[in-house]
Amino acid sequence: MTIDAMHWVWTHSRARGNVRLVLLAVADKAPDATTTTRMGTTEFRARLNAPKSTVVTAVDKALESGELVMVAPAVGSRAATYQLPYAVGYTRPAPGATGPESGPLSQSYRSGIQTPNAEQGSENRTPSETATGPDSGPGGSENETPRGPDSGPLHQTTPTRSGSQPEGAPAPAAPTTVPDFARSLVDTISLAGYDTLRWGNIRPDEWLIIHALIKSHGADRLARYAIEQCQQRQISYGRYFLPGWRDLPPAPAPDPDGVHRLPVLRPAAPAPTPQAARRNAARDYLDRLSEQLAAGESQ
Repeated sequence: MTIDAMHWVWTHSRARGNVRLVLLAVADKAPDATTTTRMGTTEFRARLNAPKSTVVTAVDKALESGELVMVAPAVGSRAATYQLPYAVGYTRPAPGATGPESGPLSQSYRSGIQTPNAEQGSENRTPSETATGPDSGPGGSENETPRGPDSGPLHQTTPTRSGSQPEGAPAPAAPTTVPDFARSLVDTISLAGYDTLRWGNIRPDEWLIIHALIKSHGADRLARYAIEQCQQRQISYGRYFLPGWRDLPPAPAPDPDGVHRLPVLRPAAPAPTPQAARRNAARDYLDRLSEQLAAGESQ
C-alpha cells in the first residue's frame, strides 16, 4: 500500500520541492491503504535532511494545500498523525497499462487475407462491406487500415493530459464560496486583518464539520483561535484551522432558566508570620505615638 501512495504523489501531486518530499515521507511510512501514520519533526528532518525551520515551513504548506491532513495533533511525546486524503484507497496502474483495454478486431475490420497454400501465392481479399476507397488496380493492395470514428483515423478516444483531471488527483478548486452559516465566522477573521485567506479548498463534507463546530463551540471561539494562529505564522488557506478547531474543548453550557451559577470564592489571605506581626505592631505603636505628639504640639 505504501508503493501505491508514493505512486500517487509522484504522478498526481501538485506539490514541489520540500513540500513534495514531505508527502513522499508520509506515503513511504504509511502502513496501509488509509495512508495514515505518525511522524514528528525529528523524523521529518531525518527524511528531508533539512533544518527544522525548513521542515516546519514545508509541513505547513503541505497542510495548506489540502494534500496533507493532520488527523490528530502532537500530544506530549506522541507525534502528530498525518494522512494523504486523496491517496486513500488509490491503486497504481498495472505495469504496461497505457490506455483502455483493447480486444480483437471485429469481423468487419478483418483484412480477409487468405493463403490456401504456397503454390497458389497470396490471395488478399477484403470483404466488400469494409472497402470504402476506390479500387487500387490490379497491382495495388486492397488491404484497408481500420478507421476510427467520423473524426478520422487519428481520433483520440482517451482524454489528453491538459483536457482532463488525472485519476486520483484533487478536484479543481471550486469558486471561493462561503456558506451562509459560516459567513459570520469568515467575516470576523477578515475584519481582524486577515482578509486574504482563501476558503475555496474546503470540501463540502468539511463545511458540514465546520457547521457542527460553530453550533458546539460558537463562531467567536473559532474566530479567536484562527486569529491567534494567524498572529503566530503565515497562513494562506482557511482549511488549515480545521484540525485545531476539532481539538477545541466544547463551550460551557449556558445557565439554565432560573438557576444561577455560584460565585467563585476566593481564598482568604494567609495569616502573617510572627515576625510580620511584630513589625506591624511596632508600626502601629509608632503611628499612635506620632499622632499623640502632634496633638500635644497643637495645644
